[in-house]
Amino acid sequence: MNMTSIALCRRSIFIGGAVTAAMTALASVSAPTSTLADEPPEDYVDQTLKLDLFSCDISELAAKKAVHPVVYKFAELESEEAQAIAGLLLKADASAPQRPDTLSQSVETLKRMDPGPAFDLAYIEHQIDNHKSLLKVQKREVDDVSRQGVQKTVATVLVPLIASHLDMLRTAHTDLAF
Repeated sequence: MNMTSIALCRRSIFIGGAVTAAMTALASVSAPTSTLADEPPEDYVDQTLKLDLFSCDISELAAKKAVHPVVYKFAELESEEAQAIAGLLLKADASAPQRPDTLSQSVETLKRMDPGPAFDLAYIEHQIDNHKSLLKVQKREVDDVSRQGVQKTVATVLVPLIASHLDMLRTAHTDLAF
């Protein structure tokens, strides 16, 4: 078993625990859902959903087009995880936001690419950029001491998860670039 396989296995275990913890936090909140949406500013939820749903969409595409086994496996796991996170936020009374043009263009670019090493590398590069942005959003939420609630719990759980994704993506990028 190579380091990438170990990282993906570790990631699967961590994802399950993270989603379970977040769902437990959501289930234990007794406030009506309309007040949940007011706890953090809407931009946190909107930004998280925009980036998360983008990641889900390009990962579903990569699960069909990737040729490198590590890229394929990451795409499968990322798609499942992104769906779980989006589901969690949507259960907290969020609505799916409009996708920014830049992300829409990225999806279209990946759709037009043929399967192969160039697609795999482009997918990984988009995921690295997306995960950097997502990590920034989550850290901002965690660092804001005035905020409490489900979204802060979700952000707290996501920070180490996203950081580990970035490590895996950078490793995959290095492997693909050579």
